[in-house]
Amino acid sequence: MHDITIRNGRIIDGTGAAEYRGDIGIDGDRITAIGRFVGPGKREIDAAGKLVTPGWIDIHTHMDAQVSWDPNLDPSCYNGVTTVIMGNCGVGFAPVRPAEREWLLDLLDAVEDIPSTAMSAGITWEWETFPEYMDAIDGKPRVMDIATQIPHSPLRTYVMGERGADDVQPNEEELVHMKRLVREGIDAGAVGFSSNRLMAHRTKAGVPTPGTFAQYPELEAIAQGMGEGGGGVFQVVGEFEREWIHRLAKDSNLTVTYLSGEGIDDGPIPTWREGLQMVEEAQADGVRIFPQIRGRGTSALLTMEGSAHPYTLNLAYRELVESLPFSERITKMREPEVKAAILASEWDLTNDVRQFQDEPPEHIFLIDGTPGSLGGIFLENVLGNPDQCWVLGDPPNYEPEHEASVAAYAERNGISTDEAFYDLLTEGDGSTILLHYLEGYREGNLDYQRETMMHPLTRNGLSDAGAHVGALSDVEMPSWNLRYWGWQRERGERVPIEMIVYKQTGANADLYGLGDRGVLAVGKRADLNVIDPERLGSRAPKIVYDLPEKAKRFHQRQTGYEITMCAGEVTLEDDELTGALPGRLVRGARDA
Repeated sequence: MHDITIRNGRIIDGTGAAEYRGDIGIDGDRITAIGRFVGPGKREIDAAGKLVTPGWIDIHTHMDAQVSWDPNLDPSCYNGVTTVIMGNCGVGFAPVRPAEREWLLDLLDAVEDIPSTAMSAGITWEWETFPEYMDAIDGKPRVMDIATQIPHSPLRTYVMGERGADDVQPNEEELVHMKRLVREGIDAGAVGFSSNRLMAHRTKAGVPTPGTFAQYPELEAIAQGMGEGGGGVFQVVGEFEREWIHRLAKDSNLTVTYLSGEGIDDGPIPTWREGLQMVEEAQADGVRIFPQIRGRGTSALLTMEGSAHPYTLNLAYRELVESLPFSERITKMREPEVKAAILASEWDLTNDVRQFQDEPPEHIFLIDGTPGSLGGIFLENVLGNPDQCWVLGDPPNYEPEHEASVAAYAERNGISTDEAFYDLLTEGDGSTILLHYLEGYREGNLDYQRETMMHPLTRNGLSDAGAHVGALSDVEMPSWNLRYWGWQRERGERVPIEMIVYKQTGANADLYGLGDRGVLAVGKRADLNVIDPERLGSRAPKIVYDLPEKAKRFHQRQTGYEITMCAGEVTLEDDELTGALPGRLVRGARDA
């Protein structure tokens, strides 16, 4: 008799194969039987009409801080995720000396919008080296498995001191030191290394993150250290020379993954089609390289209670209302004289990057490494494109049409677009959320995302779980991809459910060498979901104050998960946590 038998499910096994109806037998942490004639279980779960999938493997998260205080990794725990990969985008918390801790907290706050007050209160700092960091997070039970990569910024700062944050290159002794530390980290179980070359990621002072300008000798030394430690995934965000990174991967026998964007026609960044063609050519040459994509465009959620709204640099806003409690602030902002003052006010542009550039950028993504704040560019991009900002609604609509835009609201009400932004964000209790796409929605639909999702070499990622907590709520991405692309989309073609599941399970397991999971098959780990497609959904995200020190974040609950199971234990049942904590740290790649 099996410990658990799941009956009559619509099995989508994570390989991309067509769904079939069948049963699954589970004993301990493994799947021990699958098919039409599985024996009885001590517990029987009726999955008739339900989707049975592997647990989601979320490959792009920033749970590096949250793992210190939250065993549930909320809200990933409500979204069918059973494995998360941390240490992305070159930022994290090890290696670190005590004197550098506050600097790393401020870096994560600036780059990933994780409140430093919450991190300072929640992180216990039981480590200095990267192996010690892994030991510290390994000792805490969790609702799901975690795996981590070695981030470039703390590594560079640890080896080079204050010089690591500057645009200077390491000397030979420092290269040897970096190589050794990376080898030790991979040997201790890191699944990869991440580096950040994105000019938009900056410190609070407006300086690009450490490693942004790292030259080839440094990255090649790091790749050699990875190879000597056992290999892994080299993750990169931002712009890079494709031919060079392809050679690096091939020479070092590493897997490369990078964050794919739409690109700009006739710009210096390859368009997404050009990028995918380069990936196809590299794969044909024996390189393992996989772009990460998201199911909707790169966006920001604008709301007066969050960290992103049009008045963050507004001098009158700061003087008149910023310090007030939220409800009082909204009431005050609706006073005619306050509204007039804010709309007429100048902005604080004392550290605006454009003051230090010879030629201002033509696009928010086409910026150089000149130090300075990008806030003004972002806000001008928002207010100057009211047709690219939409009322998100509840339930949220991420593929909106013109009628939901701020521009359309202004047209209907005969007011300026500046007034439209203001009135929408201050109406009612001030909870209105505006969706602003920075890229990925140039055609007014998500057809681009569908085409990238259908490409065999892309991988579904970029939930950014744990990060951008006051300006984004993409943590539901695996659930949203399944329901929206699988059966809810009405504005164009959908994506086969089997493809979506594969891109979030078996394909991601293959990317990181996690051969023991990601597929429903005998001998694999019993990480799985039983999903009711009729109930799968969510309401609009809302701001809550549940981080340490009562710091705020967007939060969004999912419905429709009848069962989530990690290592054979039911961790979620009928959308509620059971209290089971079977998750552990995954150290390195593993066979089936």
